[in-house]
Amino acid sequence: MNKLKTILVGVDFSECSRCALEQAARLARSNNASLRVIHVIESSAQDNSLAGFPPELDEWRRLNREHAISRLADWTREAGAPTGHSREVMNGTPLDVLLEQSWSRHVDLLVLGITGDSLLPYGAGTLATKCLRKTATKVLLVKQAHPRPFQRIVACVDFSETSKEVVKHALRVAGQDHSELHFLHVFQAEWNNWNFSEQFSALADFEKGCGALLEGNLRQFTNVPEETPAIYSVTQAKTHGHGIAEYCRSVGADLVVLGTRGRIALHYILLGSTVERLLREIPCSVLAVRPPAAEGGNPTVENTGR
Repeated sequence: MNKLKTILVGVDFSECSRCALEQAARLARSNNASLRVIHVIESSAQDNSLAGFPPELDEWRRLNREHAISRLADWTREAGAPTGHSREVMNGTPLDVLLEQSWSRHVDLLVLGITGDSLLPYGAGTLATKCLRKTATKVLLVKQAHPRPFQRIVACVDFSETSKEVVKHALRVAGQDHSELHFLHVFQAEWNNWNFSEQFSALADFEKGCGALLEGNLRQFTNVPEETPAIYSVTQAKTHGHGIAEYCRSVGADLVVLGTRGRIALHYILLGSTVERLLREIPCSVLAVRPPAAEGGNPTVENTGR
C-alpha cells in the first residue's frame, strides 16, 4: 500500500479482531509504519445518577477497564506489534471513536476484522460497514481465517482514476507478500437482456471479441512491467458484486482490492445493506481504496442509523 505511514486497528477481543491485529502488525513491520491499537468500551447514554444505578457500578467499570488494558497488552505482544506502537482503551461509541481517530491521527489505513458469515459485532449496528461508508481513508477488512500473508490477490479494475490507485496498492501488497496477482474486470453484457438474443447467430463471436478487446484494455490500463507476473481476467455477470465474489471463489483469493468510486458504480457497495451482503458473499479479506483526493479528509457526518 503506497505511502503507508500510520495504521489504526480496532480490537474488540473477538477472534476476527485478533486476525485484524495480526495483519495490522505485519503490515506495520513491513512498511515501517506506526501502529495504533484501540479498544473502545461503549459508554452508556444514560446518566448513572438519574438511572438509579448502584454506586458499585463505577468499581466494576474500573475493573473492566484494567482488564481490557492488560488483555490489549497481551494481544499486541502476541501479534508481534512493532516497537513504538501505541495502544489505548477508550470510552465512547466505537464508530465515533474510530472515525475521529482516523481523521485526527491522519491514518493511512484502518484495519477491522470480519467473521466468515457476519461482520464485526462491535457496538450497535455494523461497525465495519459504517466505517467503510464513512471514513475517508483506506479500509482493510480482514476475514477471520486470514491472519497470514496474502497468497492470492484480486484487483478489480473498471478503468477509472480510482482503479489506478487499486493497481498501485495491489502491486505493493503482492510485492511485499510475494502473492499471485489477478487483475479482474467485470462487465454487464446488455445483450443478455435482449428478448431475441438467441436468434443472433453471430452474437457468440461478437461476445468473444468484446472479451478479447476488454482484456487488451485491461493489460494496457494496468501497465504492469512484463517481468511482473500477473493474470488478466475479464468476466461478465448480472451484477459487479456477484461477478467479483464468484471470481474470488473460483481462484481461491484471500484478498480483493476494490475502488469505492468508479465508472461502473462500484460505490454502490457503500450504500445501505448492500455492502453487508457483498462482504458476506466475498470469501476473502477486502481492501477498499478511496480516490486520491478523498484520502485524509474529515469523516463524513451523517445519520449513522445507530
